[in-house]
Amino acid sequence: MRRWQFDDETPPVVALRVAILLLGVLAEAWNVVDVARSGERWSEHFAYFTVQSNLLVLVVVAWLLLVPAHRRPAWSEQVRGAATAYVVLAGLVWAMLLAEPGQVLSWTIDYTNASQHRLIPWLMAIDWILVRGPGRFRLVRSLWWMAYPVAYLAGAWLRGGLVDGWFPYPFLDPGAHGGWAGLVGPVGQVLLAFLVGIALVAAVGALRHRVLGPVLPARSGQGDHGRAITPPRADARARRG
Repeated sequence: MRRWQFDDETPPVVALRVAILLLGVLAEAWNVVDVARSGERWSEHFAYFTVQSNLLVLVVVAWLLLVPAHRRPAWSEQVRGAATAYVVLAGLVWAMLLAEPGQVLSWTIDYTNASQHRLIPWLMAIDWILVRGPGRFRLVRSLWWMAYPVAYLAGAWLRGGLVDGWFPYPFLDPGAHGGWAGLVGPVGQVLLAFLVGIALVAAVGALRHRVLGPVLPARSGQGDHGRAITPPRADARARRG
């Protein structure tokens, strides 16, 4: 399979990203209608990690569709990887800690759950595995991806402890674990899961980058209007093969 088949501009990749965007927009629109009908506080709805990570995915995917790969900065791969890791891990945490036993493998759950916890994480994972991006991918830089989960925990505890006593998830609520000391176990497990999950997503990105290579700036005079090009050595191999 030729390398260019994994570039952003190819129809399958564009279709994949459009599908992610449409699924995400419809899911969040559905959420908004449900919140308006139920009377749930907007500050609570948008405090869920799942909602935040899915909104980040929408922004990132829209950016990927609008800005060609050769025009994106090299750090855009780090943003794309972080968004992928967050939404995939949100789906895994939901399946392991939050979903009812019968919901984990069932397709009878409501659309927003199916979309935000299953379909979008899977599709983002496929996109991350198969589609190459610009510039070098430095594995060590993925350590900063942990900054957002840690900041999320701190924000949730500050709100719950000092503002209104509301916590978005049971494993963050000290009242459900006999006090703040009781959170060490469950929160430690979640943080460890995020650390391992982020490391795996980043490792997959580094491997994909090594196998597929980066998208390079378009050469002038090629007439391809900015289409990503294959490195010279790869071109030579392709001609020989």
